Amino acid sequence: MFRIPLTLIAAIFLSASLSADEHRFQHENVLGTSLTLDVHVASPQLARTIESESLTEIGRLDAIFSSYRDDSELSRWLKQPVGVDAALSVELIAVLQRAEHVRRESHGAFDIRAAAIAELWKSEAKAGRSPSDASRNQMVQSLAEPVVSFSNERVRRLTDHRINLDSLAKGYILDRVCEVVSKHLSPGDRFSINVGGDLRTIGDGATKIVITDPRRPSENAKPLVEFTAHGEVAVATSGTYRRSLQIGEREVSHLFDPRSALPVGHTISASVIAADAITADALATTISVLPTHEAIQWIDAKPGCECLIVDEKGKVHRSANWPAANPSPASRLIAAADAKQAGIHVWFKLERPSGSSYRRPYLAVWLEDEDGFPVKTAVLWMQTEQPGPRWHRDLTRWYRNDRMRKIVEKTDLIEAISGATRGPGEYEAHFDGTDNSGEPLPTGRYTLCLEAARENGTYKIIRQRIDWGTDTVEKTQLKGNIEIPQAAYQIVPAVQ
Repeated sequence: MFRIPLTLIAAIFLSASLSADEHRFQHENVLGTSLTLDVHVASPQLARTIESESLTEIGRLDAIFSSYRDDSELSRWLKQPVGVDAALSVELIAVLQRAEHVRRESHGAFDIRAAAIAELWKSEAKAGRSPSDASRNQMVQSLAEPVVSFSNERVRRLTDHRINLDSLAKGYILDRVCEVVSKHLSPGDRFSINVGGDLRTIGDGATKIVITDPRRPSENAKPLVEFTAHGEVAVATSGTYRRSLQIGEREVSHLFDPRSALPVGHTISASVIAADAITADALATTISVLPTHEAIQWIDAKPGCECLIVDEKGKVHRSANWPAANPSPASRLIAAADAKQAGIHVWFKLERPSGSSYRRPYLAVWLEDEDGFPVKTAVLWMQTEQPGPRWHRDLTRWYRNDRMRKIVEKTDLIEAISGATRGPGEYEAHFDGTDNSGEPLPTGRYTLCLEAARENGTYKIIRQRIDWGTDTVEKTQLKGNIEIPQAAYQIVPAVQ
């Protein structure tokens, strides 16, 4: 349903150590992205029941809202002529009503017909040009009228523009899943659902929420903010920083302002905290379009809602009551982690090999010195709870060398830097020119290693000799394999 590349969806995630009564379920290709369920209940059988019912509810609602399925209720409705009164499901009507409410409230900054603007720009982009002022103005005028009207439990579509509900439907689905799960929870239980970076939690206890830095896309980068939320909460992020449209030699944002039919250029990331996911989704999309000062004022006027916005210059703006536990100052500049940032940049892609049985691979990305000593590990993805540790040694080279490193450095990297396994997608890692202790790496020859091992799958490793010093190395492709089909690196020395 929501065909969003995995590189886009790491904006928000749940971070927690799983205890004996906490169960995690991960699935790929759910609503076109990844799904993580964290279920804190006493019974493993109950946890599996919650997983099953969650997947069933997601499947039921996907059959209503999907823009990519010809047989979805939304697709079938959009094939009907404009102006026809249609009897729709209560779920589809609810989301359409919310969409029209937010459109009016935001004075057109939010519009489920924004996909029509994207189609206009994509059409002109094929000719290497931007849309003319006349075509944009015509588009804006056509969006000035309501999308639908409601009468006697029927819905009339008032426009022939393409309608896309992705910006609301995912949040609605998360809320409905939580409603289904809530009947299984007892006092002290907790449940969270994360679909493509949108998070919704219910129940008791605390949830640590981490929002990644949109200017630091590497997997091992420090987060922009992290805080602990208690009780029920929803978080959503909208951003322009990893998706763009090519117009000749110019890149423009994939997000458009319906009031001008122009790309949004002033915001690269907007995160919202709200009581429910559909509200968080709607507000995150809207404040990405509004001027930053208007967006902050708009959120401050909404009880129970908070936001964090990163503008095009990297400056961070927060609403009045953004979580006080956030250690960052009220406003700061983010050092851009683009290709000019010193260090070794590594890009790699994971793909799902053919076959019915698939488990996410364990993966390590690290540097070895000329003696084979692992001086720096940038990425370490593995399952740290049982039965996961039995498979750690399947990362044969990293595991063997790390045992040697632990004797010397007396630190446990698995406890310190390991993260959850990831599914198919494109990722980036960054070595900042220091070793595991934070000391500068001496100039010299090193070996870049990317190692992947998958249960019921294959073991593969990529090794590349590199020289760290004063010489720049432009982006260089590495030979891939069945687990890591694409990889590349670039070196930007600290002193040039």
